[in-house]
Amino acid sequence: MSIEVKNLSHIYMQGTLTEAFALTDVSFTVEDGEFIGLIGPTGSGKSTLIQHLNGLLKPTSGTVLVDGVDIWSKGVSLKEIRRKIGLVFQYPEQQVFEETVFDDIAFGPRNLGYSPEEVERSVEAARQVVGLDKELLSRSPFDLSGGQLRRVAVAGILAMNPEVLVLDEPAAGLDPKGRKEILDNIKKLHESGITVILVSHNMEDVAYFCQRILVLYDGTLIADGAPREVFTKEKLIDSIGLKPPEVTIVMRKLRQRGWSVREDVLTVEEGFEEILRCLGTKGVALI
Repeated sequence: MSIEVKNLSHIYMQGTLTEAFALTDVSFTVEDGEFIGLIGPTGSGKSTLIQHLNGLLKPTSGTVLVDGVDIWSKGVSLKEIRRKIGLVFQYPEQQVFEETVFDDIAFGPRNLGYSPEEVERSVEAARQVVGLDKELLSRSPFDLSGGQLRRVAVAGILAMNPEVLVLDEPAAGLDPKGRKEILDNIKKLHESGITVILVSHNMEDVAYFCQRILVLYDGTLIADGAPREVFTKEKLIDSIGLKPPEVTIVMRKLRQRGWSVREDVLTVEEGFEEILRCLGTKGVALI
């Protein structure tokens, strides 16, 4: 399933004294099975953009096409679009509202007309995928920790069997263990065939998990490419107040000190291998 964004612009409070341009002439295509990272400074338009992908916001101008069909054209079911393209908000407490965790996860399948048996199966399958303890299903979602709430929010979307999963800062505020668990679960979902769009301020996460990166700045798409391609645009990244992964910065500093390491290293694993290679050719005296 493809998503094509064509010349998308969005103006909040258009025609008033407080109108604000959130997006300007943004165009890109998401192909089936991609894992895309969406990055940019705070206020660059990331959250506004992803809310257009399943029709939560309507473009001021431009179009969003799903499998070649404009989602705002006559006869298109936005309910079906939102089933296919699931959006998990940055703050999961904004997305849960039922009395129990089970009912919250089951809300989508029930609205889609699933039978009680199908609802049970969907909830259980989603629970297992996100690693949520079964004993939590009978509890109120508002009694859960931040990490557990995020799992519930993701499970509620997965229970509707989406083809695309859009996540806005899914690991924000979690401890390292919780962060790793939820991102590993997202990676497994992608490997199972779901297209993933990940909004994140954590460049390490984006570099490690994503196949492609979109960079937004001041409502404009300024870069689109593979992580190695984007993060080696040092002047561009620096000019908008972002930093590449820490290991990339370390490699650059090592090169400045005479090490023959690559500057396009993006992960700790790559950095470790690169340092070992360099030590093997030049010796430990360079430390």
